[in-house]
Amino acid sequence: MLNVHRLFHGSKIYGPGNRDVIWFKGCTLRCKGCINPELWSSEPESLYEPAKLADEVVSKEVTLLGGEPLQQGEIFEFVSELKRRDVGIILFTGYNLSELEGDKLKTARLCDCVISGPFDPSQRDDSLYLMGSRNQRIDLFTDRYTAKDFQKPSSYEAIIGDGIELHGRSKTLVEELLGIH
Repeated sequence: MLNVHRLFHGSKIYGPGNRDVIWFKGCTLRCKGCINPELWSSEPESLYEPAKLADEVVSKEVTLLGGEPLQQGEIFEFVSELKRRDVGIILFTGYNLSELEGDKLKTARLCDCVISGPFDPSQRDDSLYLMGSRNQRIDLFTDRYTAKDFQKPSSYEAIIGDGIELHGRSKTLVEELLGIH
């Protein structure tokens, strides 16, 4: 089963193009300064079989983040199903690629793009596109995307809910209005 916190259709901020974004629940890495600490708990929220979750993906591009997607029990099956459906996949992981083995490594290598490494607040850099700190890296495993796709875009998307999310970085509305970084 896959433990999903949220599925969002039609995002333009978590990678190139119009894409679906899936936030998974559960992470034991617990990076200091994590943007989503509310997703550390692996307490079940919305549980999906891999094929059923793949049925929920409506875009031809998807971004997987969390929590930690590679700690989902059936993530390899899910990514394999998306690849069978020719869905482009960007995977965010707090692991460094050199730490991966077994199904975690096989899953990462199936993705078109992997953005890896733990967030490091001492290397925080808000000018980076899709990364929060300079120690993180972007690896392309297929030719679906190019390095140009990962240059910082000239426009931004904002999602307003309990707070405000600009280009994938959450802030409270008060922080944003006051210009607090």
